[in-house]
Amino acid sequence: MLNFGPKNDVFFDLLEQEANNLYSGAKAFLELMENYTDVEKKFDAIQEIEHKGDAITRQIMEKLNSSFITPIERDDISALAFTIDEVLDIITGVADRCVLYRIGSVTPEMLALSKAMEGAAAVIVKLLHALRELKYERIKELTKSMKQWELESDQIYRRAVAKLLNDENVNPIHVIKWKEIYEKLEDGVDFCEDVSNLVEGVVLKNA
Repeated sequence: MLNFGPKNDVFFDLLEQEANNLYSGAKAFLELMENYTDVEKKFDAIQEIEHKGDAITRQIMEKLNSSFITPIERDDISALAFTIDEVLDIITGVADRCVLYRIGSVTPEMLALSKAMEGAAAVIVKLLHALRELKYERIKELTKSMKQWELESDQIYRRAVAKLLNDENVNPIHVIKWKEIYEKLEDGVDFCEDVSNLVEGVVLKNA
């Protein structure tokens, strides 16, 4: 049945849970990169975090389908939920590739991108907590911080790919594997910036 009661904050609660869960995944992935041992076991732990994120996303969509009134536009809620979920999917996908591609060790560039991902995920947590108050100045400050992480990840990615492609002694298969990993991690930070832009848009519409 549709809920015709007064608007509530359950969507903010769920989005905050999803953001916190994303950060747990980003942190677990960074810990894997910093201590590259027991890779399959650590991948399983990251995958469990992803499953938890999927469950939260389903909760959000089920709640949207049964609620008549929402604190912000329902399209914005679903966009935020799915974009946060996409970031965690990317993190899990890269961890999976480490297992499938039998990556033996972590490159400095992969570690740097993982730190950028963790930093961007931390900003998402702050953004989703700030969203509840709809205070533009705080959101604007956080979006600037997110932009710095995006710029940093882009620079790391460009350097990493240039290093790969300019080394004539590198096996082409090696290039393909690492280029894909670098691209996925950089894409993940890009999606974090998409979350930031969505939050900023919501605040501007509701200011």
